[in-house]
Amino acid sequence: METQHGAGFVVWLTGMNRAGKSTLASHLVARLAAAGRPATLLDEDGEAALLLEGLGTLKEDRTRVVTRLGFVAKAVMRSGGIAVCAALSPYRDAREQLRREARRFVEVFVDCSMEKLRERDPQGIYAKALAGELKGVPGVDVPYEPPARPEVVVHTDQLSVEECVLRVLQAMVDAKVIGPAEFGRLTGGQRPRRARPEPAAKPAAKPAAKARAKAAAKGGSAGGARRRLDARQAARRPQRKAAPTPAKGAKRRR
Repeated sequence: METQHGAGFVVWLTGMNRAGKSTLASHLVARLAAAGRPATLLDEDGEAALLLEGLGTLKEDRTRVVTRLGFVAKAVMRSGGIAVCAALSPYRDAREQLRREARRFVEVFVDCSMEKLRERDPQGIYAKALAGELKGVPGVDVPYEPPARPEVVVHTDQLSVEECVLRVLQAMVDAKVIGPAEFGRLTGGQRPRRARPEPAAKPAAKPAAKARAKAAAKGGSAGGARRRLDARQAARRPQRKAAPTPAKGAKRRR
């Protein structure tokens, strides 16, 4: 069934610093806007940083980042728009809370190897953190908690930006926030991949069949017990002596 055109939702991109969240988010917004869908970019390293003034790197502050960006994202969603959020958001609980509040929520885990992260890091943040010269870097000396159940994982050290965009759009179809026709408009006529059908459950046995099976099981067990009892009683009975057979060649009496 085609998803209702105009229904809003939230796309949340999470991943470590330099994983490529901002690049992917900006490409998604451009693609959506070109197809006529109102989309708003909320990038913690872009203009949305204005919403995060006064916050630091403590866990409580990282949680407030998700709360503040999520508040705006939900407002965009309720107005029928698509909020595309790019935020480190290293703690799983904060993201899961936003998922419960937004409900129409597509979580994208932007993954990347540490080797590639260091290559993309001109400030040398990761090198300094690994050397112990810098503290509070998620994924090095403080936790980064990957999503437990993201709608999609994109490996930006293995895929091009275009490939990552297509995978996110496919995840939107799978999450039923856009339909196949809209996927075609967003991708220049491509068709989404069909979801794998779930294995069919075995049909439940009918009540009569269950009753017959139960009766047969009882009968089988009762019959076996009866046979064992008969065998024991037969073993206790005195056996009769067999009559002697006449010797071969003996004459019959008259």
